Amino acid sequence: MKIEFFESDSGLDPRAIKGGVYQVQLKMEDKAPICLYIGESVWIAKRCGEHIYSLYEDPAYFGLTRDDLNNDQFTISFSVIEEIEGKKSELGEGSYKEQELKSIKELNPLTQLETSDRQIRKVEDKVDKIQKALISNGFKIK
Repeated sequence: MKIEFFESDSGLDPRAIKGGVYQVQLKMEDKAPICLYIGESVWIAKRCGEHIYSLYEDPAYFGLTRDDLNNDQFTISFSVIEEIEGKKSELGEGSYKEQELKSIKELNPLTQLETSDRQIRKVEDKVDKIQKALISNGFKIK
């Protein structure tokens, strides 16, 4: 699996070293990307580095398998949806959380619940959902 980490035409997207809302997608050439996760952080790049570590420790973190991690045709992509100026308010409140929840509703990340920023709790359900999406979107063959 390749990693696209906030790539832009001029290198690292400068918004990634600030606060805001980001998305994690799985990509494959000639296929529509699959949105896996939407998050928010006061320092996006740091938080997404933690996601990469968690993914490689346990691919089920984003509903993937060890075979998916070893697939050179897959790319895990991290990108900024929206930079947010100012300090973060209380956890779960304010513009960070509002924009994150708005993006979750718009982009429907497959590892998360539709009504909150929480991931699907039962690991088996998350992996099953993502693996079915990989097949139905042409990333894998049954």
